[in-house]
Amino acid sequence: MKQEILKNFDVPILPITALILFVVCFALYAWWTFRAENRPAYEAASKLPLEDEKLSRQQKANL
Repeated sequence: MKQEILKNFDVPILPITALILFVVCFALYAWWTFRAENRPAYEAASKLPLEDEKLSRQQKANL
């Protein structure tokens, strides 16, 4: 059934539009992620697991 529907689908603009929308959104998301202004936030977030480990060790030592 799906093949029959897709075989008779004569509107090629919809998949092309979806592809362009996806590529634009992906590019904007990648640009937003790798901006220089976001570097301090990502560096702080990358240290969270290490700080959490330190806190859990201190909590275990206090018990």
